[in-house]
Amino acid sequence: MLKYTLRRFFYMLVTLWVIITLTFFLMKLLPGNPFGESAAKLTPENLQILREQYGLDKPVWQQYLKYMGNVLQGDLGISYQYPTRSVVSVIQHSFKASLELGLESLIFAIVIGLALGTYAALRHNKAGDYTAMLIAIVGISVPSFVIGPLLSYFVGVKWGILPPGLWTGPEHRVLPALALSFGTIAILARMMRASMLDVANQDYIKTAKSKGLTSGAIINSHMLRNAILPVITILGPIAVNVVTGTLVVEIIFAVPGLGSQFVSSIVSNDYTMITGLTLFYAAILIIVLFITDIAYGLVDPRIRLGKGR
Repeated sequence: MLKYTLRRFFYMLVTLWVIITLTFFLMKLLPGNPFGESAAKLTPENLQILREQYGLDKPVWQQYLKYMGNVLQGDLGISYQYPTRSVVSVIQHSFKASLELGLESLIFAIVIGLALGTYAALRHNKAGDYTAMLIAIVGISVPSFVIGPLLSYFVGVKWGILPPGLWTGPEHRVLPALALSFGTIAILARMMRASMLDVANQDYIKTAKSKGLTSGAIINSHMLRNAILPVITILGPIAVNVVTGTLVVEIIFAVPGLGSQFVSSIVSNDYTMITGLTLFYAAILIIVLFITDIAYGLVDPRIRLGKGR
């Protein structure tokens, strides 16, 4: 198990290094100036001082080595947009809103998705099943940047049921969380439906029916407990994708999270912010996948004993 863990940990480090390297060099290909409109107002001498201050006067490979050295020390650099703030401080300040939005949307997705999938399975090949799967297909097909404006306009502006944006109270969180969770609801609903239908054909379900157990007891004690296991295995990656997938939704609903910081950093060519946020998001995903791999190895010894697989 130790060798398996160390191997997975090594793969995790290599993946992070590849992501940092690709992001760093691709970032240099972005058009424009990292100092924005203020660069046009600066004299060549002052512009050169700024370039020296941020190390942009050195060859790209030297900039890369210096950046990697800083990353190993936990320093992601100083933001170009906010010269008095480090990238780490921006992450610490803004990630709270993104995390809250992601967790709330995950709760929506789990509750609604599992309920919808269960309902569809219990109404198999009936109107309820077709309706639930139609909702799931729409959820998979329509992205959050389309769902978000529609919810904001109809529910928030036209009908006035909930606030169309901002992040100042509990009622402001419903629409962005729902918009973000729509695709995940569809995925969980389809998986839960398929799992429930598979469990329904198992011998122990037939045995429970032959014993005279009520439908409610069979569903609660046998079907749901076994059908939910395959869904639980994907909740880790799904949770990370939801938490880190708030970029566009935050812009639509004016949520002061990392998503808006990430988009604005791309527009303004904030090199350090782009690389730092990419590394941060990638690290969250890779660490969760690493933990998931280790958990699989503990549960199923065949995974860790498989050589090279």
